[in-house]
Amino acid sequence: MGCTGGELLTAQLRAEGVEVIFGLPGIQLMRFLDALHGEPAIHFITTRHEQATTYMADGYARTSGRPGTALVVPGPGVYNAGAGLATAYACSSPVLLLAGQIEQHGLGRGLSLTHEIDDQLDVVRPITKWAHRVLSADDIPAAVRQAFATMLDGRTRPVELEMPPEVFQAVTEAAVLPPVSPTVHEPDPDLVARAADLLAAASEPLLVAGGGVVLGDASLELTAVGEALQATIVNTREGKGAIDERHPLFVGTAWVNRRLKPVLAQADVILAVGTRYQAIGLAEGQRLIQIDVDPHELGRHAIPDVAIIGDARRTLEALLVELDRRGPARANRSAERKAAKASVDAELATIGPQVEMVKALRRGIPEDGILGVGTTTVGYMCHLSYPVYQPRSYLTSSYMGTLGYCYPTSLGAKVAHPDQPVVSINGDGGFLFASSELATAVQNRINVVAVVFNDSAYGNTNRDQLDNFGGRVIGTELVNPNFAKYADSFGAVGVRIDRVDQLEGAVREGIEDDRPVVLELPMERLPNAL
Repeated sequence: MGCTGGELLTAQLRAEGVEVIFGLPGIQLMRFLDALHGEPAIHFITTRHEQATTYMADGYARTSGRPGTALVVPGPGVYNAGAGLATAYACSSPVLLLAGQIEQHGLGRGLSLTHEIDDQLDVVRPITKWAHRVLSADDIPAAVRQAFATMLDGRTRPVELEMPPEVFQAVTEAAVLPPVSPTVHEPDPDLVARAADLLAAASEPLLVAGGGVVLGDASLELTAVGEALQATIVNTREGKGAIDERHPLFVGTAWVNRRLKPVLAQADVILAVGTRYQAIGLAEGQRLIQIDVDPHELGRHAIPDVAIIGDARRTLEALLVELDRRGPARANRSAERKAAKASVDAELATIGPQVEMVKALRRGIPEDGILGVGTTTVGYMCHLSYPVYQPRSYLTSSYMGTLGYCYPTSLGAKVAHPDQPVVSINGDGGFLFASSELATAVQNRINVVAVVFNDSAYGNTNRDQLDNFGGRVIGTELVNPNFAKYADSFGAVGVRIDRVDQLEGAVREGIEDDRPVVLELPMERLPNAL
């Protein structure tokens, strides 16, 4: 006995491990949604804007290590979801976007059918690893399996599958296929040995931990290599969580951080793992070893002496074996690294009021808490000075710098981790991009604590105009609601605090609540942290 394409798609998604779909219903999706209604193992969460479908799927994926799934109608739905898809692409996040399509008879004909754009695949190709249109219900299992296999192979990145409504409706005899296990990318042992030779001979080794360490679940191995070398360890903003930042060898985050330049300049051999290596640079005489599962990143920003393609964890494991063979153990250099970090921290402490804001956040958030960091002045300070203790507990928008991503992405993280605290920090401008998702949070009891730092402006660009364009302000000053009352109107908890010294306690109380919480802190424009 056959089943509909919608039922088959539901079954294949379940076979791939999908438990949650973040979506927004629409006419071309109704047959699939009807099939989902009969599958209690998949929870469907309705968002209030299509941008939130991919943002929430991204937060779910990056904090859990499991793919996130989003669902939208074609045309405007795909365009709206594009911001979240682009962010997931920048952050190497495994997100599947399921998109509808117009009726098959209209494809490519320009008949002005509802939600029609020509050609939808061209819209998503620049921000996906793979995109495909399914035109037969028989092809659903193979297409879904290929989507997951591609998404999870090597460097994880989003993919898109789209289907016309007839595919969901058609009856098929096709069967669910077993999922494909991701390929393990082993490093070249000769290159690992060359890297070990360079590192063993180094007098001032430096480890740079990127997002690939976190996404590759290689934090323990990275720490072990650093300890074997007694190296200086820094991370990138995407790599926060790659090492517990309380570790005595950790010195700081290398993200447009001029305060780290003296530390970086001392290195003679640099080991960069899972990073584009964009923010570090390479001084004359320094040797570079680069490890990445994506061969396209090797040598993009600096030419390495040794370039190793491989999974971060497996490559670091192999490197550790080679370093052990080259013993003996190095003398402990924790005191030197602690002194370097103290010097960096002392300079960061002079930046401005946001220093105390970040300290208050860290005191108020438990060790296992997840922090979503918006594109805001306080967020920039968090990149530099918020200490992260565990992998997959710090969310940024990476180089995409997406305004509005933070709150819905944090909601997705909370769905993945209902028992862990999740805090989202936002500027007033960015928060209003997606504040309608307070309705989603209330409806689904997703108790994220959203902190809104309100300076009544797009603060970073406004400061740029004040500092660098003679104070000629245009387009950067804002009129805002009372965010506490705004949150209350949704049925969330709204709290307005007046001083930074109230922030820690308010965050703690918000975490203890079982409802969505918005904390508003009005403030003056903050100085530049960069």
